[in-house]
Amino acid sequence: MKKKWTLAISISIIMLLPALVFGAATVKHYTFNISIGEWNILPDVKVKSLLINDQIPGPTIEVTEGDTVEVKVVNNSVPPHTIHWHGLEVPNNQDGVPYVTQDPIEKGESFTYHFVATPAGSRFWHCHWSTLLHISGGMYGPLIIHPRDPAQDLNKKYNVTLDRTMMVDSIDPEWQTKMLTMMEKMHSMEAMNAKKSGEKSSGERLFKSVAEYKQAIKDGYHSPYLKGLPKPSYKYHLIDGHPYPLIPPVKTKIGDTVRLRMINAGNIPHYFHFHGMQLTVVAIDGNTLESPYKVNAVPLFPGQAKDLILQPKIPGWWAVHDHAESGSTNNGHFPGGTMFLIGVANKNGKISDYTPKLSLTQ
Repeated sequence: MKKKWTLAISISIIMLLPALVFGAATVKHYTFNISIGEWNILPDVKVKSLLINDQIPGPTIEVTEGDTVEVKVVNNSVPPHTIHWHGLEVPNNQDGVPYVTQDPIEKGESFTYHFVATPAGSRFWHCHWSTLLHISGGMYGPLIIHPRDPAQDLNKKYNVTLDRTMMVDSIDPEWQTKMLTMMEKMHSMEAMNAKKSGEKSSGERLFKSVAEYKQAIKDGYHSPYLKGLPKPSYKYHLIDGHPYPLIPPVKTKIGDTVRLRMINAGNIPHYFHFHGMQLTVVAIDGNTLESPYKVNAVPLFPGQAKDLILQPKIPGWWAVHDHAESGSTNNGHFPGGTMFLIGVANKNGKISDYTPKLSLTQ
């Protein structure tokens, strides 16, 4: 009996740890409804995409360090999914890696993730099933965790007047449409076969061990590694679901301080050059730097987040673009891609005598 009481007390203490560390926890509830539909990245460019609550990027999760987060994921699409909380320290069974920490969420099923938001910082979430396709297909979103300790709040430290998050991604519309269509057909067929046999469909060949996999090869199983699949050729580069010229400008004025939380959810690096200003890198991957540093060109690698502090000194419209120039194109045409503008007004609110125009022929 003593052992049972000791175990019960230990479990209770573990469950109470977040409350003991952060104080009384607030519970934040979110629902992700996954579907497949068309997404207009440009007025005349439609892409077959994975949508969460009918949008790309998916919903922003914005909480305070120590809050309890509950996310109910409802799969209304044919392919299975999981959600990974990139850069968070969560219980193992909430990490969202298929066949490592959980079975994927099949069509018509739901799964509720439950974790404490920690550590603080600019982070993101994304699908971890067929990651290459599902991230480029739109299954990602910001996850902003504000520090509970005001002394750790970068917005207070730098007197931030505008806090903006930008999610970066790169896609190949033709490849994406082809692969999503193929995946829908494949999993629909698997579901029909499973219904006939009375077994649950996974859409995949599963092995319980490496030894079982090796034996299947000996018995004549043909690995998909021998077949290969077409590779994406990234032709469009997006910020918050659209390329330039549909990326809304950042508007500020002399004397203000802007915090840009730039997160690369995509599969290729980008090298953002900021015209007309210096900026300070204050955090990487959500973690505050002990020694912030000044730059005017910012590499942003796949899966990476960087927090930038801008205090522009010269009024006018200033360009920000990828210095790996293909990143600033739409299907090879400049300007496009991850280019955007920063409008800096003087203290009277005037920006510039020259109004930017749209050129689509460069």
